[in-house]
Amino acid sequence: MSRCHTPIRRTLAAAGLCLAALPALAQSSATFGVTATVLASCTVVGGIPLAFGIVSPGVQADSSTVVTATCTVGTPYSLSLDAGTGSGATVADRRMTSGTDTLAYRLYRDAGRTQLWGDGTNGTVFNSSTGTGLLQSFTVYGRVPSSATATVGVYADTITVTATY
Repeated sequence: MSRCHTPIRRTLAAAGLCLAALPALAQSSATFGVTATVLASCTVVGGIPLAFGIVSPGVQADSSTVVTATCTVGTPYSLSLDAGTGSGATVADRRMTSGTDTLAYRLYRDAGRTQLWGDGTNGTVFNSSTGTGLLQSFTVYGRVPSSATATVGVYADTITVTATY
């Protein structure tokens, strides 16, 4: 071997002897548990106002809006609509008010306006689903029937959407 490699070999050999003289490293291990609890929950958000616009006597007026719910994955829930704040209203026959006057209307869960959306009473149904963890949208279809009569005025009502889970 050539002499130029001798100092390198000596350095490596010395380093190896030094490493061999070090004690072996020891280890100790432990474990710990990790837990979490996910509770069933839902958050409901009402839509933009359900606006029928100008209602004319003898002419049916239709409109719709969207409500949303975000529920934990796998959580079965139902959305119900209350009777509103209109005087004399029920979940089947709601009333918008203007002063002491009322204007009848109904809310449905289907575009054909055959399933009255309420709380499951008075011939109404609620809307059921299962949570996905993502925002789910539900359309509320409204109708002022052509038979509705009212005096001149601006009519309003407030509906509460409730998620039961």
